[in-house]
Amino acid sequence: MRLTKRFWKIVLCVFIGIALTGGIMYMAFPFTHPSWLTGAISLSRPQSAIRRDMLRITPIGTSMEDVLKVIEEREWELSWTCKTYGYFLSFLHSNRGRVSDGTTPYEREAGTSVEIGKQSIRIHLGSFRMIFAFAVDIYYAFDEDSKLIDVAIRREMDVL
Repeated sequence: MRLTKRFWKIVLCVFIGIALTGGIMYMAFPFTHPSWLTGAISLSRPQSAIRRDMLRITPIGTSMEDVLKVIEEREWELSWTCKTYGYFLSFLHSNRGRVSDGTTPYEREAGTSVEIGKQSIRIHLGSFRMIFAFAVDIYYAFDEDSKLIDVAIRREMDVL
């Protein structure tokens, strides 16, 4: 009787240890092995750092065809390609600035949006989990000559 009780205590402790280790690894995964998911781009970093990495991989002026080749080589999930319009930047607050190429100014009131580029690509870069689940999407904007003019990062949080 004593041996059986001790045996079940050991089994329970091992099971709890495995469950806790698995849970911690699941939560910490983006911080420990980001390159396995995205090809060396850590999704948990700030959006500005992700954008900098994307511009390093696909610099301003890169052709749309070359960006599509990079997406295919890195096995990123292509959401859509559009040759008739760019992506839309929405404003929750009044804002003014320039697109990253420095040539396209915008000034908008809250609740409005502006089209960036004449063509666009959207990719789903990946997802990660901290307390909540996060999805990271990348928007590429191209001019009428199919040359890259801007890259935007969108991170969405799923709280359910």
